[in-house]
Amino acid sequence: MLHEARHKYSNLSRGTRRILIATILFLDANLLGTSNGIGLLNIVDTILGGGIPDDMVWLLQVVESLTAGFIIIKVFFDDVPPGNFRTIFLLTSPIFMIIITFLTLDILLKGLGEGASFTLDIVSVATGTLTWSSTYLAIAIGLTLTYKVQRYGNFAQSELFMIGMYLSMIMIWSDYFFPLSSLSTTKDGVLTWSVLIFTLIAAFVLTGLAGVIIDRLVYRGFRRTKATPQVMMIASLGVALILRAVTYLRFGSGRNMFEPEGDWRMPNLRWEIPTTKLRLNLGDRSIDEGRTYTQWTCEQTGVDETTGEPILSRIVTEASKPAYELYDTTADCVTQATTNYAYYKGAVPFVIFSSVLLLMLLLNKTRLGRRMRAVADNPELAASSGINVEGVHLSSAFLSAGISGMGGAIFAMTLRFSPETAFTLLLPSFAIIVLGTIGSIPGAIVGSIIVGFVRALSSPVLIGIGSPLGRSNYSALDGVMPYIFLVAILMIMPEGIGDAYEKWKIDRLRNKKETNTERDVKIATGLALLPTGIFGLHHWWRGRTHRTQTFSVVAIASYVFHRFSNFVERNSFADGSCADSCQENGFAETNLAILTGRNDGELMLEDSPLTETHLLDQTSAPSGMTPFEAEQWIPSALADMQQSWLNQMRFEIDLVNFIVDAGDLIWPLALVVLWAFSAFEGIRIMNGKENEKISFPLFSKWKSIFDSNTSPISGTRKKLSELDRNHERMVKRLREKLSNYFKPGELKTHAIDFSLRFLEPVMKALKIPESRKTDLKMYGRQSQLGSWISFYILITILVMFLVWL
Repeated sequence: MLHEARHKYSNLSRGTRRILIATILFLDANLLGTSNGIGLLNIVDTILGGGIPDDMVWLLQVVESLTAGFIIIKVFFDDVPPGNFRTIFLLTSPIFMIIITFLTLDILLKGLGEGASFTLDIVSVATGTLTWSSTYLAIAIGLTLTYKVQRYGNFAQSELFMIGMYLSMIMIWSDYFFPLSSLSTTKDGVLTWSVLIFTLIAAFVLTGLAGVIIDRLVYRGFRRTKATPQVMMIASLGVALILRAVTYLRFGSGRNMFEPEGDWRMPNLRWEIPTTKLRLNLGDRSIDEGRTYTQWTCEQTGVDETTGEPILSRIVTEASKPAYELYDTTADCVTQATTNYAYYKGAVPFVIFSSVLLLMLLLNKTRLGRRMRAVADNPELAASSGINVEGVHLSSAFLSAGISGMGGAIFAMTLRFSPETAFTLLLPSFAIIVLGTIGSIPGAIVGSIIVGFVRALSSPVLIGIGSPLGRSNYSALDGVMPYIFLVAILMIMPEGIGDAYEKWKIDRLRNKKETNTERDVKIATGLALLPTGIFGLHHWWRGRTHRTQTFSVVAIASYVFHRFSNFVERNSFADGSCADSCQENGFAETNLAILTGRNDGELMLEDSPLTETHLLDQTSAPSGMTPFEAEQWIPSALADMQQSWLNQMRFEIDLVNFIVDAGDLIWPLALVVLWAFSAFEGIRIMNGKENEKISFPLFSKWKSIFDSNTSPISGTRKKLSELDRNHERMVKRLREKLSNYFKPGELKTHAIDFSLRFLEPVMKALKIPESRKTDLKMYGRQSQLGSWISFYILITILVMFLVWL
């Protein structure tokens, strides 16, 4: 009988066998195990005489139940033939796993005789996902780019993120930006932007340069010796430890927070987003006799005789609690429920996702990006094609470090950080690049969103079920949940999401059907002439997705910048702007009037909020001054600081006015230009001239002028080319002379001769024997005297470094 059953089981398809196993696991874990205590693990526990702790039994049964859900997804991924049903299921598989998780918890709590309630705020989960995913992505994108081009895992990427955080503090501590960043004294409810923008630019550039310096000092030598990726990864760990140690020495272990200006942290500067909430009542939902339960959902109980409006009140039940409550109002059943999202938190995903999308455009739409992809695919072939591989490595080091540094600078606004803060984000970032396929930038973006969503969703769930299960510390597991989800995903897709996406694209291209050319032309022309041409849908219809991306990116980017400029206009000192604090003020007509107390639109030196206290907090009188001179120094130094504040505020106004004007210009102009160009392309498609080269008379005339041998431009170009060739010849001659002088053997001899001449008086005073001098000439640093000289030089450098710190 068993042989026959095994034979039937073997004849089943792989997918059927997996579904059967998943069903058995789910039933054993839930209906037999957590509900009735007779599951396989319960039997094992009984055989062992209760040797397995009770909470370990049901924890393993929960894992067993979730495993059954992942097996079902694995069946759809591997065994179900391609089709709409399979695609829809895989896209909605996260929802499927959420349902399996809540169902498992419900059965578990019922079996334990406990009940748990928690509320999921849809908007709060979404904003938490954006915040966490963008934070992890700032490091993960640097890891991805480094691995994509240079093929090693950079453990120092989190320290580059850390450099960006501390650069933000250096910027606001500087004498130049202090007058503006100290506006926290005013708390006027109006944001200033110049300090934040300059800090982000400085963090990108300076951290990028730090990445280039580290690459040239450390990793370039490993590349020349063709070191393995494992060696370079260990070297990056050493770099990380050195950078963190230097940061501890310079800044200490204290916690800091980046505030470009005090208003950024004001609690009333936030978005109030309408939300919908889902309250889940899991496990035992019974109500004690004589008691009632007031739901959060509402029902109509009557009509107001005066206004005719329905009277709403919350539903009261006596039998049992509902399994779920979905509502979008507060306790009065009238006021819309909202969730607050602070401006400084919203800046993190905006800056990081924007920079990552710009990086993707650079990689896909520019010549540098094509070179980087060529080096990533085959460095030897790229070098033989004339590509400067080391230059590409330099660009990769700059971009990966710069984006991480900029992410660190904007992240520094959200919490108080220390040198260890960045390292705590490194492991989740590695999890993201593994989940998204190592080296895949789109995979890293999707992986970061998944990890951020898991962390944002798990926090309220773990808090809600912790107390009923007797484990109130479960809330600390929200940082662990992404790793559990990572393991499960990799069991389904061992190569990660990015690899699965690339395979899907290949299959889609292979299965692409031949289209009717006549039909294509007519529909493509219509799509080009209609407003759909703005997004390049006529190119999509013709199978040119890369051009569709270009049209869509320009249109969407112009709209996003327009909305950003509107936000800046409302929350800045731009001309005529009026934020919420301005509207609530009975006197001020503009944001500037809140600061100055006047509605004349002018900014004067007397409007400075800086006082003597701010001056002495930032600096002090020179040490050589007498008390009388120090007292006289304060008014002049304060006047200089106030003048600096005035200059920066005027620049701030000019900057935000430029952003606002650019946003108002770009949004309609971009749409008009895109639509006009798509209509022009539509006419060319209709006339069969689609593949002909576009020629604009004005551009042709300008090109002919530029190419003419008699034009001033051509003459200038020739002079610059000649100057460049002369410079190249001069550098080549200099290199030859230096290479002859600094040959390995001769360089050693020169260094020893210089050391002997420089240290001759010291050696005479110490009565160094001639034999040791002879050993120094012969063996250099390896001799006894050379070893001591090297030791004292290094000690001197270390002492000077400590004095500098």
